[in-house]
Amino acid sequence: MPDLLTFPFLISAVVACIAGMVRGFAGFGAAMLMTPVFSALYGPATGIALCLLLEIAVALPLLPAVVRLVDWPRIGLLMVAATIFVPAGNFVLTLAEPEPMRWAISAIVLTAVALLASGWRFRGQPRTATTLAAGATSGFLNGLSGMAGPPIAFYYLAGENTAAHVRANLTTYFVFVDLVAIAMFAARGLIGWDTGVHGLFLAPAVMLGGLLGERLFPLASERFYRRLALGLLVGVAIGSLIL
Repeated sequence: MPDLLTFPFLISAVVACIAGMVRGFAGFGAAMLMTPVFSALYGPATGIALCLLLEIAVALPLLPAVVRLVDWPRIGLLMVAATIFVPAGNFVLTLAEPEPMRWAISAIVLTAVALLASGWRFRGQPRTATTLAAGATSGFLNGLSGMAGPPIAFYYLAGENTAAHVRANLTTYFVFVDLVAIAMFAARGLIGWDTGVHGLFLAPAVMLGGLLGERLFPLASERFYRRLALGLLVGVAIGSLIL
């Protein structure tokens, strides 16, 4: 059982609440805030596993309000590809040097942000191959770093969907992909009893943040939502380099 009055736990609770608010508002971005802090406090493997558990905790209360807006066929394709590639990312996590991976992730994310900022968009529905590629990349990054968000955020923001539909699909997708990643972490012995208990005690903080973010979302314009989403992606890129 974690000591609730220790400095690391209190810092974790504050970060979890803020991350939950971002997730409740934008539909993604919680891992960007939690993973670096948790990894610094508890080590990379435990930090990523704890982040995945809290991602599930924050998303479940948000699902009832968004499922009616979800494009289930596209979510299904994304999930098939992500499920196949999560094990590959998890395997690389145990072997690869972190420095080259940070630079690669940062370069990919910044390129995606530049494309979106330029006004580039998909015309019509993305092709099946594009959907599968986005899911595969997301699954790989989720297994590698616990951050499945950038490829899927780019995929949806590059389309013509409204902010409400983007948020609904992101929220739903991450529930499924995080469950797959948790299963893989557990199978490899990377989620122990202590991590599960720690996540249980942090869950109220991240869930409270998620509900606050959900309340704030209807107050935002389409332009503000997209700008915030791009800002979160830039944060991922910068964080990949400096942490």
